[in-house]
Amino acid sequence: MSAAESSGALRALLIGNFVIGTGVLLPAGMLNELSVGLDVSVATAGWLTVIGGLVVCFGAPLGAAITSRVDRRLLLSGCLALYAVGHALSALAPNFAALSVLRGLTIVGAALFTPQAAATAGLLVSAERRAAAISYIFLGWSAASVLGIPLGTLIGASLGWRTAYAVVAVVAGVALALLWVAVPTGLRVQPLSLAAWRSALSSPAILFVLAVSLVAMSAQFTFFSYTAPVLKSALDASPGMIAVFFALFGVTGVVGNILATRLVSRWGVDKLVLMSIGALVVGAVVVSLSFGAFLGMLVGLVVWGLGTFSTNSLQQSRLAGIDLSLASASIALNTSVLYLGQAVGAGLGGRLIADGVTASLTWATAGLLIASAVLSVVATRMSHRGQPIDEGTEVDPLRG
Repeated sequence: MSAAESSGALRALLIGNFVIGTGVLLPAGMLNELSVGLDVSVATAGWLTVIGGLVVCFGAPLGAAITSRVDRRLLLSGCLALYAVGHALSALAPNFAALSVLRGLTIVGAALFTPQAAATAGLLVSAERRAAAISYIFLGWSAASVLGIPLGTLIGASLGWRTAYAVVAVVAGVALALLWVAVPTGLRVQPLSLAAWRSALSSPAILFVLAVSLVAMSAQFTFFSYTAPVLKSALDASPGMIAVFFALFGVTGVVGNILATRLVSRWGVDKLVLMSIGALVVGAVVVSLSFGAFLGMLVGLVVWGLGTFSTNSLQQSRLAGIDLSLASASIALNTSVLYLGQAVGAGLGGRLIADGVTASLTWATAGLLIASAVLSVVATRMSHRGQPIDEGTEVDPLRG
């Protein structure tokens, strides 16, 4: 296909990732409204994040295994169609139980779309452009953090959570139309062999790196899942202020990821992972120490943001560097582990705020992040016992 056609297809995949990311993270920005509107506690409403994390955790590798023979345009369009219908029905959900079931069904679309969009991007361009193409479409997730979630927070607060779900449904429909037109037919991927999965799961170095991802993501979502109610309780923050916090967090996340990408070949992936986790630890400690003080919490979240995207991106580079031949399997496992971490963190955070919002939430986050830093040091030693890591490998971000 021509350069113009491939650019259009990649743009459609980027927009699809934006919609997927917005839908995955949407409940975190509307927990206050969901709690009131559905007459449940904030901790109970947080189970929407737990459900989403578990579905993607198990759905991503399973989906990759059973859909490899399906045409990519048909598969990705079906994911967005499910997203559109699921969010439309969620806007009409009569109670929390119905919304939870719809959440689980709808997020199947996310479990399939993001990793398969990355595989599709690799099919659209030449080998030398593949890494750049995959990095490009994952900008959609960054845009979801910077733009999608703050807008969803504002819409939920001003027009109601049902309207926010309806807006995501409409945007998913638009993304579906764009993708159907732009992505060509006949694209299929090769399935991963059982031997690749076994090798990845039997590598101590890979398992320790996955443990870092699990603990670090669990730590972050212990707090992130409940950012809106925490800010409201600790700072009496308005919906607009909460949206600003989310936007700044997303912007600094993008900045941190750009810095990591530029520095990785000079400083090495292991050192940068530790630095990124260090930013998370410092941010969490600052938020904890300044709990209830606007400026201190803002500074803490900005520092925290510098490490959030870069940690995920660097972890994938780390896995590719341990054994490039196992990268497809190990990065797919990392996707599952990241979403398992979201579920674990959201569940833990819900327990911690069940009796009220206190700084115990952020201190628990800081403790888990320190544990992930220790695991990262061990992972580095395990990695270097085998073949050396290719420190310059770059595999961009997020979740896939």
